[in-house]
Amino acid sequence: MKKILVILSVIAVFNADFAEGKKKIYSGKSSSKKTAIQSAKKKVGLPDAKQAVLIDFDTGEILYDKNSQERCSPSSMTKLMTLYILFSAIKSGRLAMNDELLVSEEAQSMEGSRSFFKAGTYAKLEDLIRSIIVHSGNDACVIVAEALSGDSSIFADEMNRKAEEFDLKNTHFTNPTGLPDEEHYSTVYDLAIISQRLMKDFPEYYSYFSEKTFTINGITQPNRNTLLGNSMGVDGLKTGHTNAGGYGLIASTTRNDKRLIAVVNGCSGTKSRNLAANGLLALGYREFANFRKIKAGTPITKLKVWLGDRNEIDVCAHEDINIMIPRKFQNKFKVEAKMKEPIEAPVALGSKVGELSYRYENFVSKKYDLFACQAVKRAGFFERARSAVSYLLFGTSDSQQGQETQQ
Repeated sequence: MKKILVILSVIAVFNADFAEGKKKIYSGKSSSKKTAIQSAKKKVGLPDAKQAVLIDFDTGEILYDKNSQERCSPSSMTKLMTLYILFSAIKSGRLAMNDELLVSEEAQSMEGSRSFFKAGTYAKLEDLIRSIIVHSGNDACVIVAEALSGDSSIFADEMNRKAEEFDLKNTHFTNPTGLPDEEHYSTVYDLAIISQRLMKDFPEYYSYFSEKTFTINGITQPNRNTLLGNSMGVDGLKTGHTNAGGYGLIASTTRNDKRLIAVVNGCSGTKSRNLAANGLLALGYREFANFRKIKAGTPITKLKVWLGDRNEIDVCAHEDINIMIPRKFQNKFKVEAKMKEPIEAPVALGSKVGELSYRYENFVSKKYDLFACQAVKRAGFFERARSAVSYLLFGTSDSQQGQETQQ
């Protein structure tokens, strides 16, 4: 069997009207990202953020990176994981939006930002959600943690299991609030992935993140995310601050059907974190352009088949693939499908047959699995024998002689 690298033309993969907008992806693991990132850094000028990252919501690819894998105090940005577990509990039926949860002495005694729930009373679950998002309520987090796990430390174990499920290598939680602890840490990249997962898995609750004020227990408090509704159209997500970690912010918005997530931390104040996060979002939309997406289930290329009842099959992806490219590199963009060709029958429908990635200059994106769009049965004995002889003599089966790989 000969292993070949199928290079797909951008024009073949996308329709001709893709030229209206193009899209590119930067991998956080690629050193070649520095070319675009370093030039962009001069334009965005992140005031004093110690850590920052900008990712494409659809793909999770990194568009901008500044110490994104460096451990830091996640402060109240931790609460996004608390909310993820809470939303999971609602989805599974463990809790319902009309439930009322008991407020404990522990919850009432929480320090820092809170909504002033009183011990011995009951709080509506929806009020707790809004408290966590808008007020950054530490007391609300403890109420939720105790309702689901009986204790905040046990709830933290559940948070860590979810972090492991998300493959977050540099995240460990000791509480649901983000209050300082030496063993409570994360990275801005991991926080971006938590945000991405929360938005993708629970879009029905995302509107809560746009609320600018919330009144509970007779007290109205503003959302600490003062970027909400600004000229960039920011609609979430969460702020944070500790003396150890500085000021942080996770901000997201959508333009031209493209959502980006910016995370900054280690800033000196609320103004600088706003400038940094807003600047990253502006950078993303200014420097990058969208290609038309490769839609799930749409044939991308063809793969030759050996010893089967058909000579070739269509190859597709099981997920939409969105590609974001810096404007200055849009004419140097290539899509590559790496497959073994011909593939030997039988081939099951939906079986993995290769990987797709895209590149420009020295940059290579992350890999996407490619799958068989049709099933192929194994040919009969005599047909297999004839094809095998032809392949040994000519390097191809009878039915494939004179054909070239369609690209």
